[in-house]
Amino acid sequence: MRNRKAIVSTAAILALVASVPTASAVTTTPAAEGAASVAAAPSLVLPAASVSGVTITPRQAGDRWTITIEYTLRFSSFETRNQFPFETWVDLWEQDSDDDDLILRGRHVNISPSAQTRTATFTTSSERLHTELGAEEIYARAFVKNKETGQQFQTNSLRVQIGV
Repeated sequence: MRNRKAIVSTAAILALVASVPTASAVTTTPAAEGAASVAAAPSLVLPAASVSGVTITPRQAGDRWTITIEYTLRFSSFETRNQFPFETWVDLWEQDSDDDDLILRGRHVNISPSAQTRTATFTTSSERLHTELGAEEIYARAFVKNKETGQQFQTNSLRVQIGV
């Protein structure tokens, strides 16, 4: 347990100061053609969950809209092996020329770290989606957060134009 606390504390500090060295093209020693690159120094790679493949599908029925969002969560083997507690959620946004508008906030769900595809569904009225003149452009923002380290990752969907 003591080692886990040390690892979590170190990960949180590194995430806060954003100084996590990794093996990359900048930090590796060139190798002969066809050979693997060799890291110039031991690398410390902070385990990181990821959010990808965020899609948004709006469907209208009269004045009501059902907006379905799908996304994929992936976790490092370190996060999976140590079963860090995570939470995930999705927010629905409307794009504006200035600041974007948060339309609906999704429910936070506690999850265990394992690769998974998730679906969130919002049901709302045309009035709630109608924030400016003309057609609206909406998008989803999916989140995953490590509850022990506070490290949070997010990815947006493409924007979808709807007529309300």
